[in-house]
Amino acid sequence: MLSRTATSLWLLGRQLERADHLARILGVHVRLSLDRATEPGSGFWTGFITLAGWAASDVDRGEQAVELVVAGSAGPSVRGSVAAARSAAQVVRPTLPSEVYEHLNSLYWRVQEPDWQRGLDDFLADVQMSIHLLGGLLEDTMAHDEARDFVRLGKFLERASNVASVVIRKSGELAETPEDTVEWTAVLKSCFGYESYRNRVSGPVTPQGVIAFLLLDPDLPRSARFSVAESLTSVHRIDGPRARSRPGRLLGRLNSLFQEVDPAQVAAAPADFESSFRTLLQQLESSLRETYFHPSRVASAVPGDTSGRAPQQQQ
Repeated sequence: MLSRTATSLWLLGRQLERADHLARILGVHVRLSLDRATEPGSGFWTGFITLAGWAASDVDRGEQAVELVVAGSAGPSVRGSVAAARSAAQVVRPTLPSEVYEHLNSLYWRVQEPDWQRGLDDFLADVQMSIHLLGGLLEDTMAHDEARDFVRLGKFLERASNVASVVIRKSGELAETPEDTVEWTAVLKSCFGYESYRNRVSGPVTPQGVIAFLLLDPDLPRSARFSVAESLTSVHRIDGPRARSRPGRLLGRLNSLFQEVDPAQVAAAPADFESSFRTLLQQLESSLRETYFHPSRVASAVPGDTSGRAPQQQQ
């Protein structure tokens, strides 16, 4: 497969997952701010904007934070991620089922509409459900071959990174108020795991329970451990049964990290776990560029995304 094609398929999965994630955490935090007895201070929205992947700024109002995450151009946004997914799909349009591109194109034009502020909840719900529909179309209409595995690789690596960021950063923020059930419930909802947690756990929502569930549950499709395992499976299929690439070896180490970590240790020292996770993830992303996405010339990251997680795209 051409590096340009592999890059675009990877970006398609990655940017759709990012748009879904941004829409979800924005909706959760807007509702969380409304549930508070008093107007949340500037720290609430500064913490949220950092969680969404933006650099620390002087954001102190909810309206400003919402505007940036929905339509901002200097960092990750719903509109920017949908546009990046559409651009990637255009490059590989012959590889995709026509229904996938048509639905993505329709979503792209809907998020461009200027009146989204008047119905924010409906707008965010439409983005999320549309992306879930796209995921179903990709799984049920696209051949389960190398192209599909690159889409899944981008999707699940992005999900693992997002879930780990939410859990680890919230663990640090809530260290002084570990019994804040409302905040930890918001963490579950931010990762689409609240109802699954309640079906699995009969007791109250606890920090250690949430950390173990979202980071380490092997059967939850939204957990970081599940996402890393699915990424590893995709790389094994891309490489073939006899090959063992560097991305495969690094994903194996990342998978072992989630299998062996103690939830109590993560809750006690979230920064230590994040350091180990991010170090391996950076090495993995570098190896993905060298193995699958090189040579390259045109940057394929969303404008303002300084995470360094996107490969480059060859013209």
